[in-house]
Amino acid sequence: MTRVFRNMAAMSVLQVANYVIPLLVLPVVSRVLGATLFGSVGYAQNIVSYLTLLVNFGFEYSATRQIALAADQAQKNRIFWAVMTSKALLLVISFAILALLPLFVERVACDPRLYIYTALTNIGIVFFPTWYLQGEQQMDKMAWANFFGKLLGAVLVIALVREASAYRLYPLFLSVAGIAVGFGALLYVIRHFGIGRYECSLSSLREVLVPGAPIFLNNVFISLYTAVNMTLLGIYAADDVVGYFSAAQRLILALNMVAVLPVSTALYPEISRQFEQSKQKGVGYLKRVLLLAGGCAGIVSVMTWVASPLVIRVVYGAGYEPAIAILRWLSPLPFLVMTATLLTVQGLYGLGLHRYAPWVGLILAVVCISINLWLLPVLGVKAVCIGWNVAELMECILVGGILLTKGRKLCST
Repeated sequence: MTRVFRNMAAMSVLQVANYVIPLLVLPVVSRVLGATLFGSVGYAQNIVSYLTLLVNFGFEYSATRQIALAADQAQKNRIFWAVMTSKALLLVISFAILALLPLFVERVACDPRLYIYTALTNIGIVFFPTWYLQGEQQMDKMAWANFFGKLLGAVLVIALVREASAYRLYPLFLSVAGIAVGFGALLYVIRHFGIGRYECSLSSLREVLVPGAPIFLNNVFISLYTAVNMTLLGIYAADDVVGYFSAAQRLILALNMVAVLPVSTALYPEISRQFEQSKQKGVGYLKRVLLLAGGCAGIVSVMTWVASPLVIRVVYGAGYEPAIAILRWLSPLPFLVMTATLLTVQGLYGLGLHRYAPWVGLILAVVCISINLWLLPVLGVKAVCIGWNVAELMECILVGGILLTKGRKLCST
């Protein structure tokens, strides 16, 4: 438990670097760019998030589990190079997709440099072997390295993005910082853990890609009721409305990443071992985590609703008042996302019920997209918030039902 809490603290530092430091830049950037250009940058980051999903391919959970359960260093070496090779190939595919997007998406065709600068962040994601460090439960050094790297990016943005015409530099500096940190992390892991050379084969690539595929599919479907919200909103609404939604969404995502992701990623290797030893032991561990983490996330949701006017005015300034209502509509999400993440990642994945995750994600994606397409022309941005909340609530209900039925049978055998 001491190691788990230490890793949770390290993951919190990592998420502060990934989300809180960029949030500290927002008061400057949002005022310099204004709602319209801020919405343009936010939409570019939204589109690139689909490519990031492809590059990650579920390795943050599947490869983490493989490293945590590896029998020896030779097996870890094989997994390491197979994952790195797979991610490099997926990165090439992601840039090929980006090169084709201007043919189909007018927004990308109008400003291709913005999307290229934003997509460079995926190079840093390929370099940074977070999944390996999670599997080894040693995140502290990398968390601090990432912290200072993102801090450097923030300083560059604040120092050099001084007028609206420099809006493309905002995502570019964040990408450059991510690449620098990722490359440094890669060198550290290779040297510190003694990663030896290994010739990758098709069988070793299959070894890491096959377990990651169900998680990747589930993440794709999840993105269809998270990232697709802004994608569809950009079709129906003007850039300034997209900017207001982006402002509120960034705050919610930051809360989710700082409050939810550290708990999930730090606990995953430990709960995998608990379930490996005993299904009953793993379920008991999951119940305790749900009570504690769910309660804390519920408090965060309430505080978000209450503090919305103050937070929007302090972070974004007087021109972003419409984002206050949007942030309040999204305020239940920290609680819903925490509960859904623990049930899915710790419960389904821990019990080895990966095969149900894509089906759950597909159902939620269909429901969320249907709500958006039905209500967006009538309710506008409020429809996006409704769809997101409903999807997260349904994930809790569906996954909870699967755990109660299938999980109970597994525990009784």
